[in-house]
Amino acid sequence: MKASRYNRIFQAADGTWLAFNSWSTALAELDEPNLPFVRALLADPEQTPVDSDEKRAIREALIDAHFLVDDAVDELGELQADLVRDRFRTDQLCLTIAPTLDCNFRCDYCYEEHLKVHMSTRVQDALIGFIEAQAKRLEQIAVTWYGGEPLLPKAYPVVQRLSQKMVELSKERGIKYGAEIVTNGFFLDRPKMEELAALGVDRVQVTLDGPRAAHDARRHLIGGRGTYDRILENMQSCADLASFQVRVNVDRRNAMSTLEVLEDLVRIGLGGKIRVYLAQVTEEGAACGNIQEFCYSREEFARTEVELYRAAAERNLPLARYPFRIAGAFCVADRLNGWVVSPTGALFKCWHDVTMSPEKSVASLLDPQQPWQKVNEDRWLQWNPFHRSGCRDCSVAPLCHGGCPVEAMAHPTSDRGSCEPFKFHLEPLLELRHKRADVATGNVPVRDVACR
Repeated sequence: MKASRYNRIFQAADGTWLAFNSWSTALAELDEPNLPFVRALLADPEQTPVDSDEKRAIREALIDAHFLVDDAVDELGELQADLVRDRFRTDQLCLTIAPTLDCNFRCDYCYEEHLKVHMSTRVQDALIGFIEAQAKRLEQIAVTWYGGEPLLPKAYPVVQRLSQKMVELSKERGIKYGAEIVTNGFFLDRPKMEELAALGVDRVQVTLDGPRAAHDARRHLIGGRGTYDRILENMQSCADLASFQVRVNVDRRNAMSTLEVLEDLVRIGLGGKIRVYLAQVTEEGAACGNIQEFCYSREEFARTEVELYRAAAERNLPLARYPFRIAGAFCVADRLNGWVVSPTGALFKCWHDVTMSPEKSVASLLDPQQPWQKVNEDRWLQWNPFHRSGCRDCSVAPLCHGGCPVEAMAHPTSDRGSCEPFKFHLEPLLELRHKRADVATGNVPVRDVACR
């Protein structure tokens, strides 16, 4: 036996000793009398005496939770194999579909150009043909509706028509079908959500940068009118029809008022029904140059995130983000069979590229792949975070897999990928997890693996 390369033992602020493994995401409180034995066992598993029932139980628990692994196990090799195996699957088709690039909002940090283009029937039919050509080998189709705003009056008929065809095709071929929608929530009333649910949409992401004053200053209609109350009303009316996730885009302007969003959700009865998560506003993108001074660095955001989690815990508000292991690909962009479909039929890899010029595309639904598009696609498929020494040696690599590929590839000389906040705030986050009693105490680590 040998110690996992992904172990971390540390002392929390209150003096408690905690052990964490980023492969299994097991977290344990270590009784101080047993701490020397655990340290010795992890330092030299073969030579450390295990001469009591209690010590044997501890050893078995450490093995079960991946703190101790067999000598033959190559953890880094397994991590890379899991990543490659998932990235190059052909039995799963991941589609992010933008029926339009237009939007009724004008958010000051948005990276998109709001072009008034909508997906034609010709492109829709070509997309169905694209799916049918792969249907024989597919076991799953995963769709994300995106934009622009996919629920705009001129865009929503595209969502309806394509959803109906994809649901029918999946039923005919015995393919598992699932869909989610990323929407600003302005048009998401109950009748619309009932129809979306019938079309296979069971997950919804809405953004609230509240409270009301902060949100309406950032995420308003084209004419400047606020949207906060309308979005809250819509979610309250249909939160029982799908799994809702609220994204709060955080920068220096709204960070300290973020928890007021949660208080509003609790007030209208949605506190325990909707998952809220924090997202960093970054400098990249078409509009972000205007707000560069308000954007946090990755390390600053991690520190701010932890402070908000602590404040939420003190106020018993439903906001937490605990470490989870990524099973394979980081996102659609680094998957062989992951595609972002623009309204024109151009295919991209990253959401951020969908509003860019066609030079960023990797293929097209309407025309054969061009040599320069293959160059673009090859660039994505060649990406491997473990070619960088910082990722190979990182103790939280199972939680990150190199982070966002587009951000990482933008810095080709860096020795690491685009680090997730876990890199910078893991121990304080684990302390919060322990304090909120999300794991059992005692000597036996508890396996607690979550999925992205």
